[in-house]
Amino acid sequence: MTPDTLLGWHRRLVRWRWTYPHRGGRPPVDAKLMVLIEEMARENPGWGYKRIQGELLGLGIRVGASTVRRVLKRLRIPPAPQRSRTTWRQLLRTQAATMLACDFFHVTARCWPARGSRW
Repeated sequence: MTPDTLLGWHRRLVRWRWTYPHRGGRPPVDAKLMVLIEEMARENPGWGYKRIQGELLGLGIRVGASTVRRVLKRLRIPPAPQRSRTTWRQLLRTQAATMLACDFFHVTARCWPARGSRW
């Protein structure tokens, strides 16, 4: 074996190593899936990424919880506890009809026994 043979092998190895197409990493998330995740998160503010993953699994779409979390983060949708906080305005608006009905509802209770009954 000559030094030229050894250097030729080395050059071929380096050429193969640095020109090899690198296709590692995660595959990209489909745009339709991103839209579906965004829809679910916006329509159901109390759902976290695990609940969304479970619902997608129920639809036959296998996706990891970390993928859902990354998509939500990329879309700048905050985590579920921060999305589902109810403001006073929302609470009063949703409960207004019930509160008005309670104001007009009145029951008079009798505190004495009926005639002829014994305690």
